[in-house]
Amino acid sequence: MSHLLSAAKPFTFLLFGASGHLAQIKLYPALYVLALKKRLPKNYTVVGFARTEMSDGAFRELVEKSVRTSMPEVTEKALKDFLSHIHYHAGQYDDPEDFRKLRKKLAVIEKGWGKSVRLAYLSVPPAVFPPIAKNLCKSGIHRAGEFRCIVEKPVGHDLQTADETWKTFIGCFAEEEIYLLDHYLGKEAVRNIYYLRSANPVLERLFKNTLIHHVEVTCAEHAGIEGRAGYFEHTGTLRDYVQSHALEMIALLTMRLGETDNSIKHNRLDALEQLYLPPAATIDDLVIQGQYSKGKDRSAKAYRDEVGVTKNSRTNTFIAMKLMSRTSRWEGVPFYLRCGKGLQKKETRISVQFQTPSRMGEGATSNRLDVILQGEAGMRFHLQTKLGGSTPAFRPLVLEDPLVCYGDCLPEHGLLLLEAIYGNRLWFLDFAEVRSAWKLLDPVQAYLDKPKTPLHFYPLGSTGPKEAEVWMGRNGVQWMNL
Repeated sequence: MSHLLSAAKPFTFLLFGASGHLAQIKLYPALYVLALKKRLPKNYTVVGFARTEMSDGAFRELVEKSVRTSMPEVTEKALKDFLSHIHYHAGQYDDPEDFRKLRKKLAVIEKGWGKSVRLAYLSVPPAVFPPIAKNLCKSGIHRAGEFRCIVEKPVGHDLQTADETWKTFIGCFAEEEIYLLDHYLGKEAVRNIYYLRSANPVLERLFKNTLIHHVEVTCAEHAGIEGRAGYFEHTGTLRDYVQSHALEMIALLTMRLGETDNSIKHNRLDALEQLYLPPAATIDDLVIQGQYSKGKDRSAKAYRDEVGVTKNSRTNTFIAMKLMSRTSRWEGVPFYLRCGKGLQKKETRISVQFQTPSRMGEGATSNRLDVILQGEAGMRFHLQTKLGGSTPAFRPLVLEDPLVCYGDCLPEHGLLLLEAIYGNRLWFLDFAEVRSAWKLLDPVQAYLDKPKTPLHFYPLGSTGPKEAEVWMGRNGVQWMNL
């Protein structure tokens, strides 16, 4: 691959769930950026597949609107050319005849391309994965040239359904054709969790249990569910965020460093498998859940007021939990996760709190390293420096720099799409990683699903449930400020 990654091969991007939320806020803008940056070949097409009846023209209007809404400005010529590659096919996910019609349409569009790649992107709820996979297989769509089936997380609803879904996939496709996508692994800042360690031996030497007191992983979203009740009501924050994004970030922080793609993937999996729920009197000592209610802005909706949400819904929009790792360098270090929607601000951050010195002068606080991945992205190292005078007194000394992407910066979905075209699987999940995450969290989800498990409400725009502060205090620590 060249330094500036681009798609040299003709390709078809077949998008299931083409009228959905993810497609409109992430996928179409990312594809437009690739077109704008001239990373796409002369011959390519984007074919949307959904159940809604729609003409090519109407679909192009939907795509155009999503691009204009997401981008601060557009280049009209580039947008016009991009839209000329857009097509639509209405059909039912469980109807083999609709897929046979789609195969014929693709043959017409791709005529004269020569060797090409077909990518089927499943931007749909996990329950719909099996019929789509089976019909892609039955129709023969996957047999024309190179094929990739890109599966948006979460895979399944728990370990059992994940296993069933995977069995369906490998019954249709070769394992190397299946790309399990967690879009966080396409973010440069998230990949940088690993590369900051590998490129900075001084930093890596600080990451060991003799120096670290605890680690906090905060994944805060200011927005609510943004009209995604059909998906979120049956998923919740533990499945939507912790099972994928949060656990992968911890794996990148705690995994052994590797030199090859295979060793990196193997070590990432091993780091996930080393995570465990620490011994506790009861599971409620390890996890707390919440749901946002109305805040100061009375025009904003509480979760239960969202269209498609039941009035007595117990779906969590906030999770706080405690994990630990058996890896030797991190053994005994607690990891505190805080993930939620409708919070005070948008920020994704890893905070490494170092041990408190035995002797602390006046005004001194413990050292801390913040790696901020979303929000005001950057790295901050909190140190202390002495004030003048004969008495040892201190003030904070903060070393910081923004983690702004330099070089070949692409939207995460665009970068992952290009890597999939080339068959680069490094930043896609193996199914073993998915299984490991479900195996860890299934007992937690089972506890949260019990009718008598407390669900704590918090005002929209706050820092989360007050009970989460009390819970953290019982562990002898406090959350960092949002």
